[in-house]
Amino acid sequence: MRFESVQLFIDEAATDATAFEAGVNAALAALPGLRRHHLGRNLEGCWGAGSHTLDLEWDDGAPVADSAALLAPVPGFGRADAVTYQRLGGGVRDPQLQGGIWRTLLLRVRPEVDAAQVADLEHDLLRMPAYMRGIRNWNLGRVTSDSRWTHVWQQEYAEVGDLLGEYLVHPFHWGFVDRWFDPEFPEWTVEVQLCHAFCPLRDTLLGRR
Repeated sequence: MRFESVQLFIDEAATDATAFEAGVNAALAALPGLRRHHLGRNLEGCWGAGSHTLDLEWDDGAPVADSAALLAPVPGFGRADAVTYQRLGGGVRDPQLQGGIWRTLLLRVRPEVDAAQVADLEHDLLRMPAYMRGIRNWNLGRVTSDSRWTHVWQQEYAEVGDLLGEYLVHPFHWGFVDRWFDPEFPEWTVEVQLCHAFCPLRDTLLGRR
């Protein structure tokens, strides 16, 4: 399968987000090779994110589609920031998760950082669920499309408090992971600009892969 994560930005003049969502779902409904998609309205507290998070799962061999071009005719569409990615690793604790929270972090590795340091960053991100039981399912991907982003780090939670509480304030986060993101640390690897988005999750995306 081919995986795509999209931040959708609704036009500032649009007043009906529900109608926009219906238009997006309708535009995607009959696309050849699209196995499934999930559209969620981003919640308050996101930063560097759009109004909605859209995830697409394509069959192998499905035509490569330009998400922005596909959705441009939808009333209320402003722009899209889309990445296609290859999965590096992940895990599943709750394959039946429903009614949870879907979190997407888009990040960019600094171009001067060597491959070994990037591998260490990836390793620490994938260690996080071992210390944080609130992360029910997770996936780390490396971006393969032309994009300013290099990695996609995704998690599923049963409730938003597990993300805004345990995940963001956990000692492992601050003691091990934060050094890769902080310009004051010698290990600084990730550009300061990030996309942190989270939205309601109808049912698990990662538990069924």
